[in-house]
Amino acid sequence: MIYLLEDDESIRELIVYTFNNVGLEAKGFALPSEFWREIANELPDLIMLDIMLPEEDGISILKKIRA
Repeated sequence: MIYLLEDDESIRELIVYTFNNVGLEAKGFALPSEFWREIANELPDLIMLDIMLPEEDGISILKKIRA
């Protein structure tokens, strides 16, 4: 499973579509709160983060994941 956290809808949809189209399972999230809710249920194999997000930036999310 691949999680993509990207607030730009067109970019998010294109990347998730591409991953799913080549046989990889991917989910996209527009907001960090959605991402955190889902990660509590299922841990992904790969996380792709946008740096500039509305609720929390990608760098702080990465620091929380590493901790």
